[in-house]
Formats: sequence, structure tokens, C-alpha cells
Amino acid sequence: MQYSADIKSKSGKQISILVFQASEKPKLTLIESHGGFQGSKEKVAENNKQLIDFALQNNINYISIDLSNNGTQKDQPFNEIRYSNRVKDVETVIDFVKEKFNSPVVLIGSSLGGLITLNAAAYTDIVSGLILNCPALKAHLSVEYTMDSEEFKNWKKGGVAIWSGVPFTYDFYTDIKSLDGSKILKSLAIPILWFHGTDDAVVPIVQAHEAKAIKPDIELIEVSGGGHRFGDKMKPGEWEEKVEGFIKELL
Repeated sequence: MQYSADIKSKSGKQISILVFQASEKPKLTLIESHGGFQGSKEKVAENNKQLIDFALQNNINYISIDLSNNGTQKDQPFNEIRYSNRVKDVETVIDFVKEKFNSPVVLIGSSLGGLITLNAAAYTDIVSGLILNCPALKAHLSVEYTMDSEEFKNWKKGGVAIWSGVPFTYDFYTDIKSLDGSKILKSLAIPILWFHGTDDAVVPIVQAHEAKAIKPDIELIEVSGGGHRFGDKMKPGEWEEKVEGFIKELL
């Protein structure tokens, strides 16, 4: 069964989820957050058809999220995104799963979606694993790497700066800096499957190496020659095979 539902987030924002339900008593529920500003629950699901098929065949539910300020809700512009709100969005969906299905949860996140996934993982002990694709462990550094240096230098004083084509006030930066994923990793006692392109210029692979140093049991898969989107450097079905194996181990 497939359906959409609108939810009021703990962030105070309206969000929406797309649920692929294998049963009312699943063995596990996968919750996936899109990366970047926009994204959509439908696009995330479309890109993960093979994983969703695997889930449904194994009594696993799958949920993708329209996060707050992603362009799908009224009065939620991109330039008001705060990733601390998006962490609360994921926590809200975890609460939905706990109440409706009472199943353990695996969180999936890419890039900035990986940042909120890491932070939301510490919310409750029903989170039993993480699957991350080039997660922005220290997203504030990625902002520093990719923003014009003079604009970054004057940001705090000037109040507004452009990043990824969007004008942000300085508290956008202080917000993501407060979510530094390296601080969260130390408290997570769950398995983590981490994919990272060796040539990622947005979130350099050094962040993955730092994560591995903090939590040595991370299963880090370095995709040789891969950028921030590394799928073209993997064999067809290779990502899904590794993810499915990780999930089977959890079960």
C-alpha cells in the first residue's frame, strides 16, 4: 500500500510524507531524507525503486519526506531553511513510525540530508542503523569551502550572503555549525554504512575519514573517482546490493 500524509512537525512547520507500507507490523521502517534545499518525497522514492521493492518483499516499510522549506509547502521559502528545523522534521516522522507501526527505524540521508540524519539518530533508541551518502559531517565547512571568501568574511557584518544561489542571513550558518555531526557520532552506538566519493568537492572525503577516526566501526565505502554524486562510478545495482546486505544484517 502506498499513500501520502501531511504532518505538523515539532519544528512548527507543515511537512508531508510518502509511505510505502508492507504491513502494519513491519520488521523495520526505512526513513529517507532528501539532500539539498529542494528535493521531494516523490523524487527520492523514484530514485530508490529497487530499494523500495526489496523493502516491501521483506516486510519493511519505506518513508520519504518533504522536509520543511523545500518548496512544496506554502509560506516556507528556501531562504528561511534552518537545518535544526529539519532535524525536528525527521524526529516527527520517527514519532509517527513509533506510534503507527512500533518498529525499529533505519535512517537514510545524503549530503545535507546526511547532516540531519546524523543528528536525528540520537533522538531515540528505536533508530537501529544509518545509511549515509556523502553526508555533510561538518556542513559549515562546506559552506566556507564553496562560498566566495570575501562574501563569507563580510557575512556576519552584512547580514545576508549568497550560498548555492540562495540569500541567507548569518544565522543559517550558525545553525548548521551547531549541528556539527562529529559531536553526535561519539554518542551513537548503532551500525553506520557510509558511502563517499573520493573526489567529492562539496563534502571532501576527509570528513568521512574524520568520522571513521571518531567511530572506527563505521563501514566506510570509498567510491573511487566519485564526486558528490557518485552513482556513475559504481556498477549498476552495487549500491543497492550493499544497502540490502546491511539491512539484512540488522534484521
